[in-house]
Amino acid sequence: MKRLICLMLALCIAGFATGVLADETAPLVSTELNPIAEALKSAALASTPMNDPAGEDAQYEDGTLLRYEFAALYCDRTEMTEDTEIQAISIIAGEEPVIRGTGIDSNLETVLAGYPNSNPELAGTPQRALLYLVEGDDGSYQYGTITRDGQRIREIIYGSAEKEGNGYRMASIRYTLQSGMVSEIRITGLGKKGITETGIRDELYEELNTLKDETAYKKVPTSEIGTDLDPFQASDLVFSGINLETATPNDFPGMPDVTAPESWDENQWVIRVNGDGYAAVYTCNADGSNPQLMRFEITGEDFEGPRGIRIGDPLYEDMNRFRHGENQTDGVTELLYGTNGTAPYGFADYAGNDGMTLKYVAKTSDGRTIEMLLSYEYASLSSVDLTILDEQ
Repeated sequence: MKRLICLMLALCIAGFATGVLADETAPLVSTELNPIAEALKSAALASTPMNDPAGEDAQYEDGTLLRYEFAALYCDRTEMTEDTEIQAISIIAGEEPVIRGTGIDSNLETVLAGYPNSNPELAGTPQRALLYLVEGDDGSYQYGTITRDGQRIREIIYGSAEKEGNGYRMASIRYTLQSGMVSEIRITGLGKKGITETGIRDELYEELNTLKDETAYKKVPTSEIGTDLDPFQASDLVFSGINLETATPNDFPGMPDVTAPESWDENQWVIRVNGDGYAAVYTCNADGSNPQLMRFEITGEDFEGPRGIRIGDPLYEDMNRFRHGENQTDGVTELLYGTNGTAPYGFADYAGNDGMTLKYVAKTSDGRTIEMLLSYEYASLSSVDLTILDEQ
């Protein structure tokens, strides 16, 4: 029975999708979402809810929850009939595409490719970015946005506000991503419940219009091929409000704790800087003059380093932000690019005594050598250390 329902659902979605094949260069409109609701309704009529729709725990803002193996449907009543109106949908499983070639387990690039995008760099704020905003003559508009935590994309949202009667239909499809893959597709704004007052339309429009002017934060270029990316270089030493090449102990953001010069050994003194998510060590003269950066360490999970790397990143994501793929690996180590021992070069050790590591070495603008060591535990970034080496 389960296989029959899943097969029928897949055929329904495929059939409806064929009948209303969308132009992937066109903004999403609400009528594109109706066939999905109809397909799921057909499957629901042949099945039985897994929950008790009459229970108090089935009542939500979007409607009454009828949960099935293939989707959660939020409806205008407690039973599924031909007259039941689906108001919202949540899909968390399935192998078939749901809309525009996207579905559960689609990656970020696949979802973005299925819709218009006038902002390929994803320029915006560290929290959000506007993909497109198309306005109509009657106050209607269509839009696409992303929500993110820095370089980590959390949601992609496509929606519309369409004039309908005295109000506007506010419909949307929301892709939730985990580890770069779609884990949930949520559709809202269906049925009568999708029509709202003009004030809600205006509020969202102002929010989107303001976001249009935000361009300071951008997505770091990535590549699975790797040979089309630049090596780690001096320009990567500008990040999170820091220019690591020129910063002195008093130039770091926030209100870091800066120590007085202390003895390092017989010939050196150091100044330590401890900030929110980072720490630095400078060599200096006994009176604190002539500070020279010796080491910079990222200590906090929310602090972004070169090319947006952060504690907790998967190894493959970090590797895809830097040049790689020039050489074959023996499964244990890999020369990612360049010549080992001569900057610039990248080197990976997948089975070291201290766990997996990525090492990137470059020359600073004044000819010094800087080494960035990324260490991983269970393929998750656990520490970031940048060290200025003595040789030039």
